[in-house]
Amino acid sequence: MTRQDWLKTQGWRSMLALGLLMALSACVTVNIYFPAAAAQKLADQVVGEVYKAAAKGALLAPVAPAVSVPAPPAAPTRSAAPGSNALSMASPYHAASYLLAMGFSAISGTAEAAANLDASSPGVQSARAQLEAIAAQMRPYFVSGAVGFTANGLVAIHDAAAVPLQQRAALNGLVNSNNSALSNLYQQIADANGHPEWAGQIQQTFAQAWINKAPAGYWYQSPSGQWQKK
Repeated sequence: MTRQDWLKTQGWRSMLALGLLMALSACVTVNIYFPAAAAQKLADQVVGEVYKAAAKGALLAPVAPAVSVPAPPAAPTRSAAPGSNALSMASPYHAASYLLAMGFSAISGTAEAAANLDASSPGVQSARAQLEAIAAQMRPYFVSGAVGFTANGLVAIHDAAAVPLQQRAALNGLVNSNNSALSNLYQQIADANGHPEWAGQIQQTFAQAWINKAPAGYWYQSPSGQWQKK
């Protein structure tokens, strides 16, 4: 091998490694991104439905599971994917361009998937149904001011005196059940999207939605812990 051929080979290898590193680095960055806009959209939708269920005093009809649509038959493949022989025949510039195109294609697919959060899993649907059932029982206590929403997306006692003494123990149990259902919903959404560590961020997103969409007269806590009335 001449020195010129050796230098050309080394240049090709360097460009190949650079392309792979850039593509992999970009993919990792996108994969750990929390889709805040998608989370807010989902929170607004779910919170609105829970409030409607509470107002009606009954469970909403369960969401029908998504129907699987058969994939269309694959088009005939004209040629196999470029292999090592094809890449070895290409110039360093074309080889790097090809690898970067593949990397950006993967990034685009990941970013598109993150545009919406999946809320169709059985776990999420079950958590929503449970929360809607409890919301119907909680509504009179929100209306009376006995309970309100906290700044972290849960429920707390606001005015125990608004409830007869003999009912306060039952209310405490109902509040605990409501908070368990809320925490379960947040975790189920995070799990359904493959990122259990997102539960805290999802909870904070829902916290604001509960307050923003609350009917007039509901009580809620500010970030400093002060109770306020809508």
